[in-house]
Amino acid sequence: MTTTSPPTDPAALRVAYLERLATSDEPGAVAVAVGALEAGADPEVVLLDVVAGAQREVGDLWAAGEWTVVQEHVATHISERVVAAVAQHAPAPAPSGLGKVAVACLDGEWHGLPARLLSEVLARHGWAVEFLGASVPAAQLATHLHRAGPDVVAISSSLPSRLPAARRMVEACRATGTPVLAGGAAFGEDGRWARAVGADGWAPDARAAAAMLAADPDGPWFADEDTGASAVPGSRDHVSAREEQAVLHARRAELVRQAAAAVRPGTAGGEVPDELADDLGHLVDFLAAAVFVDDPGLFDGFVRWVGTVTIPDGLRAEEVAPALDALAAALADSPRTVRLLRSAHGAHGGQPATVG
Repeated sequence: MTTTSPPTDPAALRVAYLERLATSDEPGAVAVAVGALEAGADPEVVLLDVVAGAQREVGDLWAAGEWTVVQEHVATHISERVVAAVAQHAPAPAPSGLGKVAVACLDGEWHGLPARLLSEVLARHGWAVEFLGASVPAAQLATHLHRAGPDVVAISSSLPSRLPAARRMVEACRATGTPVLAGGAAFGEDGRWARAVGADGWAPDARAAAAMLAADPDGPWFADEDTGASAVPGSRDHVSAREEQAVLHARRAELVRQAAAAVRPGTAGGEVPDELADDLGHLVDFLAAAVFVDDPGLFDGFVRWVGTVTIPDGLRAEEVAPALDALAAALADSPRTVRLLRSAHGAHGGQPATVG
């Protein structure tokens, strides 16, 4: 006789939910979540351990080349619908007077699901929550803060390449006197890049964010012993980093063409395949972010990762080192940038770039 896991067991629910995502079965995914609630599962467990947990696995499957980007997008859309179904089936209680939190994604960050999940969790912990959505421009956020006056802004991003945008958003929030709590993979596994862009704190997940705000609603939330990147905001190093980051931003299209010509000579003067242009664009963007926070580990990690991802017509593993060399040659007048390119070349397993 076989036994089945209890319908409220998070691991079993996550497996069942991921199976529905794999077949693009939205009604089935909703049924898994709502069925768990009706069986007595905690809504927060369904949101974070089932929905968010399955979405992390979806990301891993895409990175491994087992799922296409279309499958990933469909799965994310389904999960957004499931979050709405959970909110409707088990509504959050009325705010308990803790205060108001505005939750926003960085400008250019279109992965809104993590921020949506955070909004739901904070609401269940008694906060009045405004979910401002994906890709919120810093200037428009500042206008909203002046009008709405939240006690805290929680910013979310999944891509470290958006760190310069994070700095703009933090500066906009600080101009209104509103503390900023950062979250998401963009800020590093330990939150070091959240401090580097000037945030008042960082939380690794929604549960941690709720606990931090409960313990200290006003912030700042970074401990004194925490250390950030060496380019402290306002210092000469920081100014230099921002100048080199601005160069990379301004020359992005040119750098993509030069790197493409170096790795595939046939593209010189002609069309660069979209997939290759996307990968090289991300390479430049991550380089710019690493320069901005003065952390070689940020770019090294991306270079190691991009060499493991297989996308038709995208950047191949054997093309990474030549692309780094081409960028180093084009950016010889930017010493901080060349230093990071040398480091990444070594991390990828090649010899350091010789230019500069």
